[in-house]
Amino acid sequence: MTELRIDAGKVERIITQILRDEKGISSADAAAVAASICRRLTTATPTSPSLDRYRIISREPPDGDDFAIAVAKKLTDGKSELWNASELWELVYNQGRHLRAN
Repeated sequence: MTELRIDAGKVERIITQILRDEKGISSADAAAVAASICRRLTTATPTSPSLDRYRIISREPPDGDDFAIAVAKKLTDGKSELWNASELWELVYNQGRHLRAN
């Protein structure tokens, strides 16, 4: 889903103008409805930061030879590059869930 960020004051002015111009609502009523819409949108917006910018997988590979052996095996299987990429990502994802918290 695409995130849309618009200044609340600007949105309120746009909604007010649309209600006045297209629906013929009085300026005071249009401003009140626009303010109500903006309040509802603001309260519906999550306040916690998105996790999109956080990394849960450590920069360093997991300790032990099993990870290195698994990567080497995937690279030498002789499969297509696309297959290798998806298999390697699955390997990293599965190993990433077992990393210790720092």
